[in-house]
Amino acid sequence: MKSHGAKIALSLLLTGVLLYLFFKGVDARLTRDAILNASPAYLAASLALGLATFLFRALRWTWILRPVARVPFGPAFGATAAGFAANNLPGKVGEVLRPYLLSRMRGLPFSPLLASILLERVFDGAAVIFFFLLALWRGLPRSQGFGKLLVPAAALAALIALVLFAVFRRASTERFLEKIWRRLPQKLQPGARDFAVTFVDGFSSLKSPGLLLSIIAGSIGMWFVINLQIYCVLKAFDLPLPLSAAYVVTAAAVLGLAVPTPGGLGSYQIAVQLALTEVFGVSRTAATSVGVVAWLTSFVLITLIGLGCLLFSSTRIRLRDIAGAASGPGNEKRKTENGAAGSGRGR
Repeated sequence: MKSHGAKIALSLLLTGVLLYLFFKGVDARLTRDAILNASPAYLAASLALGLATFLFRALRWTWILRPVARVPFGPAFGATAAGFAANNLPGKVGEVLRPYLLSRMRGLPFSPLLASILLERVFDGAAVIFFFLLALWRGLPRSQGFGKLLVPAAALAALIALVLFAVFRRASTERFLEKIWRRLPQKLQPGARDFAVTFVDGFSSLKSPGLLLSIIAGSIGMWFVINLQIYCVLKAFDLPLPLSAAYVVTAAAVLGLAVPTPGGLGSYQIAVQLALTEVFGVSRTAATSVGVVAWLTSFVLITLIGLGCLLFSSTRIRLRDIAGAASGPGNEKRKTENGAAGSGRGR
């Protein structure tokens, strides 16, 4: 608990520092006036597109999970909204809460659901890089952004290679995982074994060409909607930038969200601000206004929906249960058996 408290304190401290840097030297009055004078129509469009993003995300998740079970859209969206709402807490617990909630609601094994979140991130990263490279092709100077993308692109390529190896060389993967869980204390080994064996099931959608194409198309479509949402914010402030500029701003925002602050607060805004000022020469006031509004339209509505899903959900949530599931629950085998029954119900 002390360690967890220290992480929370560090996350909040980091948030405060980043927000200070974000607003440092910015005229608060000019920023306020810019936000108040932004186009209501474009802001409304941005808000609607922000919500549509999570509808796309939930639908894509049901496709990724198809080899595990046929999950209805409603539970997938509820778990997605609740998970992203929980990401506003320190520690990004929403990444674990999403599969945990769906596991409890549908009686599915937790570990393949957790693996599906990792697979989502692989497709997300690939789509972000695709649109960034498209922006470069459309004429963005390579010296201003290309080199900075090489490290995350290389990391993504390595992650994709590991996932593909786990899917198509499953026996070798299970032998490797066995070497890991056998080093654990004896009482933890059964749960860790069951967790490791079912984890790879979350990647099984890669074996189906039809599902794979659907997931790729869904990922590109979803991130195009995200880019449109950012573009609407740029248009709301009457910035004379092309749609491809939104691809760069979105890529910067994603890198900002990788910083462990609650809901990307501070890190998201400063990443958007730097992309606009350093790459496109936008004024500090306009870039700050865009950073604030883009964050609000991206996360506030889904947070409210997610909190509603949590409040009215019949599934009781206990943080210790989430932590236990993430670390390899001892009852994973039982959940796997229930998952088979749940899969049948879902069909």
